[in-house]
Amino acid sequence: PLNAADWVYFYTRMRSLRKFRVAGLLLIWFQFSHAQYTVNGNAQQVSCNQYRLTQEATFLTGSVWNNNKIDLSQSFDFKFDVFLGSLNSPGADGIAFVLQPISTSVGSAGSGLGYEGITPAVGITLDTYQNTSPDNDPAFDHIAIQLNGDLNHLSANNIAGPVQAISGNDNIEDGQWHAFRITWNAASKTITAYIDGVQRVTATQDFVTTVLGGNPMVFWGFTGSTGGEYNLQQFKTALNPSFHLAPNQKRCVGEPISFFDSTVSFTNIAKFYWDFGDGSPIDSVNINPVHTYTTYGDFTNKFYFSILLWTASLFFLLLL
Repeated sequence: PLNAADWVYFYTRMRSLRKFRVAGLLLIWFQFSHAQYTVNGNAQQVSCNQYRLTQEATFLTGSVWNNNKIDLSQSFDFKFDVFLGSLNSPGADGIAFVLQPISTSVGSAGSGLGYEGITPAVGITLDTYQNTSPDNDPAFDHIAIQLNGDLNHLSANNIAGPVQAISGNDNIEDGQWHAFRITWNAASKTITAYIDGVQRVTATQDFVTTVLGGNPMVFWGFTGSTGGEYNLQQFKTALNPSFHLAPNQKRCVGEPISFFDSTVSFTNIAKFYWDFGDGSPIDSVNINPVHTYTTYGDFTNKFYFSILLWTASLFFLLLL
């Protein structure tokens, strides 16, 4: 049964089949159930899939947790977008993606990224301020994998990194959204983080046994904080719907037209529904369908998909 839902409507017009191009009209409407996430401290929900962890102000802390535990005996591939602010100096302190079994209300303030002291936990930290003591931070904005809320990079709890958050760039406080992908391979027990499609840190460890006391069920979420310096810090669950045609696709009546899905989604898409706008049956079988139009006209192509999140479900409705 659905216990949370985002309804997102996207319209794009397809002109005459002789030209058959996608125009730029994009309309969004949503309805969101707060039951899916718990928002703590200074964090705020901005839109259906976007959360602000901190504003540009001193000594703030925020956390956002998904209310549905996930099972680390199963693999996952999560895709987010993160925004670490536009202030390099003053600019601080950073955010963390965290797996923990405790509750949906944990978090801390200051240089601890909202993650410090959470134990047991596995955290992927994006740190934008150099705390030489006690954390032994490098001078550049960095990413690391750190256990049990311990942010000291010389500690045994630092199991990967720190390295530059962006490959070849010391600064991620650039006023830009960055793709942040996290994968967990349950078979090999390997967690990996990517920024803008480039692998940054990875670690292989049986976290369920060595960190979580044998319990594979964990909450996931983001924490963030500011101290004497600050930044606007946000994250989004990735929801970028799109489809495209082949560059050499003929756009004529009676010509088979291949539609290719190029959606970027937070998690796996469970089902696709294609409505081609000409009264033909909805295609709920093919991810990349082929359709032949029999008349000229001005058609609206509708593209629906549903996303199932373990025992819970999120249903996104997209009209393209």
